[in-house]
Amino acid sequence: MKKILIGVSAISLALLACSDDSSSNSNGNHALTGSNHVDLQMASKCLDNGLGVLYKKAGSDELDKAYLVEDSTGNNQILVPELNDYCDIMADFKSKRLGDTLEIWFNLEEAAVTNCMCIKDHLFSIKSSDADAKYFKYSGDVFAVTSEPAPGRPEIEEPTMPDAPEFDESEPHQHTTDVIGKCRSGSVDDESLLSYKYIDVAGWNDYSETTENGSIPLALKYEDEGDAVLVMETSFSCDEYVSSVNVFVSNDTLFVKPKISKDESVKLPPGEGCGCYTTAAFKLENEGVYADAKYMVFGNHMEFVYTLKPGTEK
Repeated sequence: MKKILIGVSAISLALLACSDDSSSNSNGNHALTGSNHVDLQMASKCLDNGLGVLYKKAGSDELDKAYLVEDSTGNNQILVPELNDYCDIMADFKSKRLGDTLEIWFNLEEAAVTNCMCIKDHLFSIKSSDADAKYFKYSGDVFAVTSEPAPGRPEIEEPTMPDAPEFDESEPHQHTTDVIGKCRSGSVDDESLLSYKYIDVAGWNDYSETTENGSIPLALKYEDEGDAVLVMETSFSCDEYVSSVNVFVSNDTLFVKPKISKDESVKLPPGEGCGCYTTAAFKLENEGVYADAKYMVFGNHMEFVYTLKPGTEK
């Protein structure tokens, strides 16, 4: 199942996720055997007009350009400016050379992507042996590769993402080990947990809501005989899991501090990382200020402020 990212990171990402090299479908492209891993860097900000692709293609039958560039260490890259794509992608990108065409794709069924689409600059790492490609294909579009100077774009100063407030364990809080927080593909959840009862009730599209200010992330709240289970989407490293959480309250916001433990059953190759975007859940005593909270922050950063919304059993 395609996973949906409900927010966009405030920094540029070199996105990497775990995937099977034998995947057979992609974002409009055909899977090809003998593929090579590719890193993608996307601009952190969507370009403001939202019509970059339509405007760029209007009135011309010529192929749009993809620019052959180098990074600071001399490695080859392909820059595709103003590309219409998901606002953010976590996927295992692959490449294949077919004659004078270099194709890059990812398996959408194994990727995590946002609900939203927008215009962003894309920068793909490529092998030096592919630097002589004349054409570049991505997401069904073909571009003419050129060594002309790439168009410049003014630097945008990124806002600093504030840290969530710190709390001392001597302060009032709830502690629970009834929690599911890990990359769940291929793993077994503890069915005795109340969290297990609700973690898969909602669909991926239920964890965000579109407002006049854009898409906001939701945490769904399921009430169960004096307790509540909060379910949200978030990211984890493949070799880590949440063993417990401490939940503090400030004003109308729950601040959830997870204890991250190492999953010794997951062995990653040296120097490689792996991440996922998935659902997580934890149980809470539904009383007092905890029951009255309207928002939630999970972890130590204010990147996502979840709006609490009653969950509906289906």
